[in-house]
Amino acid sequence: MEYSEPEYIEITPELKERIDAFREEHKGEPIGNVADRILFEDDDVRIWELKLAPGEASDLHRHDHNYYLVIFSGDMVAGVMPEAGPMGDAFIGKIPKKGNTVSVPKGNTEWAFNVGKEPYYEILIELKKT
Repeated sequence: MEYSEPEYIEITPELKERIDAFREEHKGEPIGNVADRILFEDDDVRIWELKLAPGEASDLHRHDHNYYLVIFSGDMVAGVMPEAGPMGDAFIGKIPKKGNTVSVPKGNTEWAFNVGKEPYYEILIELKKT
């Protein structure tokens, strides 16, 4: 697995409809965890695990620190913001077959929403001192 810039794909009308319906259904949810569970934590890092079946989503979460995502499987995952911001209101990342590692800067509030047909699995490395 290697580090690579995320590859974003165009949001089709059908995907936009799914994302808009998801946002409306989850409107008003409180901020939760960035992933399912913590695997390791010390003063410098917190390492999380996230598994999403097709159609599942993470909690609404805020990236208070910089992260590295080590993505092992999946085909498409959406980042859905509760409202439009500098990056728009949603994006879809295409997952390479061999997986990839990407950096995520602090600042966004979003849900990770598996809009693909394959299970999505990643490890998140939260850099607590950034």
